[in-house]
Amino acid sequence: MPALTSISATAKASLRLDFSQSDPVVAARNAVGVGIPLVVGIAAGNIGIGVFGAVGALFAAFADRPGGYRLRLARMSATAVAAGIGGGLTVLCAHSVPLSLLLVAVFSFVTGMLLSLGANVAQIGSAATAVAIVLNRFPQSPSDAVSIAAVITAAALLQSLFAVAGWPLRRHGPERTALADLYGKLAQRARSAQPKRMAPGAAAVLDKARDTITGFGHGHGPSMQSYRALLDEAERLRLEIIALAYCVERFDRAEKTVQRTAVHELLLAAGTALDAVAAALRKGRPFDDAAVNPAMAALRRMEDVMAGFPDSPTGHFALLHGRALSGQLRACGRIVTPGALEGRVLEKPARVGNSRVVLQAPMATLRANLNGNSAIARHAIRLAILVTGTDALARLLPGGDRGYWIPLMVLILLRPDFAATLQRTTARLLGTVVGLCIGTAATFVLAPAGPYALIALVVVFVFGVRASGAPNALFMGTWIAAYLVALLDLAGSPAAVVVVPRLLDTVLGGVLVVVATAVWPAWERAYLPARIAELLAAYRRYLAAVTDPQASKSLIDTARIGARRARSNAQASLDRTQAEPVTGTRVLYIAEGVLVQSHLLVQSAMVIDAARLSLQQNHQPAEQLFTMLAPFISNADRTLAACAEAAAQGTPPRGTVSQRAAYDVLRRDLEASADLPSAVREAVMPSVLDAADGVANSIDTMVHLLRETRKTAYNNGAAGARAAKGAR
Repeated sequence: MPALTSISATAKASLRLDFSQSDPVVAARNAVGVGIPLVVGIAAGNIGIGVFGAVGALFAAFADRPGGYRLRLARMSATAVAAGIGGGLTVLCAHSVPLSLLLVAVFSFVTGMLLSLGANVAQIGSAATAVAIVLNRFPQSPSDAVSIAAVITAAALLQSLFAVAGWPLRRHGPERTALADLYGKLAQRARSAQPKRMAPGAAAVLDKARDTITGFGHGHGPSMQSYRALLDEAERLRLEIIALAYCVERFDRAEKTVQRTAVHELLLAAGTALDAVAAALRKGRPFDDAAVNPAMAALRRMEDVMAGFPDSPTGHFALLHGRALSGQLRACGRIVTPGALEGRVLEKPARVGNSRVVLQAPMATLRANLNGNSAIARHAIRLAILVTGTDALARLLPGGDRGYWIPLMVLILLRPDFAATLQRTTARLLGTVVGLCIGTAATFVLAPAGPYALIALVVVFVFGVRASGAPNALFMGTWIAAYLVALLDLAGSPAAVVVVPRLLDTVLGGVLVVVATAVWPAWERAYLPARIAELLAAYRRYLAAVTDPQASKSLIDTARIGARRARSNAQASLDRTQAEPVTGTRVLYIAEGVLVQSHLLVQSAMVIDAARLSLQQNHQPAEQLFTMLAPFISNADRTLAACAEAAAQGTPPRGTVSQRAAYDVLRRDLEASADLPSAVREAVMPSVLDAADGVANSIDTMVHLLRETRKTAYNNGAAGARAAKGAR
């Protein structure tokens, strides 16, 4: 029953629609980029040139993903070169079956390993592998290798030029869009009707903006300085919003409606100002300073309200962070205009980074994954064996010249984990059935009108492929199947001949990848404990950084980014584990509980982080408060380290300290201390104590959850692999 429930849930997930990553403008230019080589081929009287070019252009289109223009050009150009090299080498090897299979095996393995660097990088390997699979069935003269490689590369590069055509006019358009999305998300969070500490918001878009603005190939100049400053302000704004949301909840619990309303009105006005920042970035216009006025007025009203409650610690804390939030909004208003007006400000030429430094981290990641315990290495080996094996077997089947579709389906569908493989396979099978019907019917109607009508059909189908967006495997599968029917009809393979073999090959490829994943699985639950351990270690570093008054900004920023990414990885691992049709409810129960408690932990840590920032901004001494906090944090650090080790090893935590007892000592010490400055005692100490109470609760609960662990039920590494094998 659990297996059937899991499979059913996965199948339903494959049918869900998510157009959040769909961009009609990108889809349109990608479709035109595919259509141009076909028009050139027809006009030149050589449809083969057009088909080869369309294949290269489509692979480059898949690499046309969000990011700075420089990064986008590098990614698409690399895909173009990889597809061209793959095509050229395949033509050279096509007359030898062993050489062709060896080439496919090498490309498949490299593609699998590149997944450790992310889906965008793996796409480069997929392009070369797919071209090798398809072209090895159509032997060409070795003398044509260079020309075919050149056609594929040229068409893909043309697609790349379309993607960056706006570069001279909107030099930093992607950066502005990423920041506009970020400030829009912060505005949405600030305007929340019922602010909750459980939902800090903006984490994903914050990471996306940081990657876009500070990642590989980022630019320089006045606009980029503005974007980097806005990125830093967004980090601080997020903390201030969290701190004020904390105050709203405190006033709610105490039923202090007047104070609660005053703080919430400030958050609403801040949302309006943040929306104005987002609009200035999105529309490329100067920031209207009047947009900050409602927030300033709300702050004055809040000050008047809090003046009537001089003994309220939460009121003092709210004023501290309300003033900080207002100051940051004014700073954003000053900073945003140079970035919003990019293109009207002289920019310095971008510097080329040190390529050796750029390549060090990826190479280290690849080396780290080249071992038998790595899910990526297992996937790469499985992909190489299955793609090459099906390619070899398909040559023996009737119509072997068209059997390339089976290994191509394996390449597209196979993923490191069972859940993603099953979801993609389900969606692709359904999409292929629908797409073949659409493509066959449309081709049958338009084929008599001539090749240009079919080219128009191909363009429409490519638009559908790219407009579907990555999350919609069903729609993407539908339009890819329709596109291939029209393209092959244009190349001389009538739709009536193609439709049934394509359907059978898709079913066969889908069944093979699901069976292969079940026979040699990489069950995510074997890796989930390590992801939870990494999350706890990241939160441990973040808590230590934000409570160290001597910590540098770069250290704290690094800890923040690491904590967000560790949480994303842990949540993704948990989601994949929940979709697996194997037993292991205890693993899920413990992982879910620890993940929830870790979220409560980091919310409390963020309140402390916000308090630290406010003390610095108001030139208040923080050393004494955080020195008194140090023993409590030291105990938390020790206990979190024990929890991380327990999560990774599947054993109850050892050497833990009762955080509740440590909190009681901290509270007594702070309340008895007469040396703390009055401003710190009134405005910050009560909130820090309340946050420390949250830290104590979450850590003690995690210890309790992990003490229920039994090694035979919660394992990773070699033991986890044995458990996964037993689950089969």
